[in-house]
Amino acid sequence: MTMQTREEILRKLESVTAGESSKWKDRAARKAENPKALEKSRIISINILVRLRKLGMSQKDLAEKLQVTPQTVNSWVKGTTNFTIDTIVRIEEVLEVELIGVRVG
Repeated sequence: MTMQTREEILRKLESVTAGESSKWKDRAARKAENPKALEKSRIISINILVRLRKLGMSQKDLAEKLQVTPQTVNSWVKGTTNFTIDTIVRIEEVLEVELIGVRVG
C-alpha cells in the first residue's frame, strides 16, 4: 500500500464532496492557520471538564443551565470549538471558574 500525499488526499476528498458544503475545509483551514487558538480551545475544554467533575455535574447539567443542547456542550469539550467571549463568560458564571485570565498592562 502506498502512502498518499496530503494534496492527493485533499484532491480525492474534493472530488467526492463536489457540490456539497465545504464546512470541513473551512474548519481544517482555521485549525491549520491558527494552532495557538486551537491549543487555547483545548485548554478551555479541559478546564470545563475538570470543573464539571469537581462540581459533580454532567455535560447535560451544564447544557440545561446554559439553555443549550447537550450536543453543543459536547462540541465544546472536544477541544476544537472557536469559543466566543460571550460563551466563555456564560460558562464561567455557571461553573464559577475563570477559564481565561486577562492581564492589564
